[in-house]
Amino acid sequence: MAKIKTKKLKVKPLTLDTLLTVVEKSVGTKMFQTIYAEVDGQKKDITRAGDLSCAFFVSGVLSMFGLVDRLHSTVTGTVKALEIAGWKKTKNLEPGAVIVWGPSVDGSFTHDHLGFYLGAEEAVSNIWQKHVPGKHYYTFAKTGSGKYRPILAIYRHSKLK
Repeated sequence: MAKIKTKKLKVKPLTLDTLLTVVEKSVGTKMFQTIYAEVDGQKKDITRAGDLSCAFFVSGVLSMFGLVDRLHSTVTGTVKALEIAGWKKTKNLEPGAVIVWGPSVDGSFTHDHLGFYLGAEEAVSNIWQKHVPGKHYYTFAKTGSGKYRPILAIYRHSKLK
């Protein structure tokens, strides 16, 4: 029997392209809606059925790529994990960056928020009204609008080039 020669292929994973595709395809998924924890001896969904799932979404996607240590349920915990994992603050918004937003100008959102920058002024983050990740304008609304959320920080990882 003749031996078949096979050519060894040189395969280089394109982490940034894959991450951006995962983020885009996550729009509408319900998989980040629930984190159970024991609170005062009671089993409780600490994301409130997806209302508070931005950190779970961001850390969940990043942990798939080994870009953070594990899943997180808070913005503060996720930001600490980003910094420990080598994410650096930057002033430049580039596709794949993690954005930390402050509360909305009109006060309808009172806490910080996390998501991914896609490019072309688009981002994906957990939309609390829908309880799932959704695509939106990168500051939620134009400057001067009540729904505008200021960007507090932008994080970038050297593996995402």
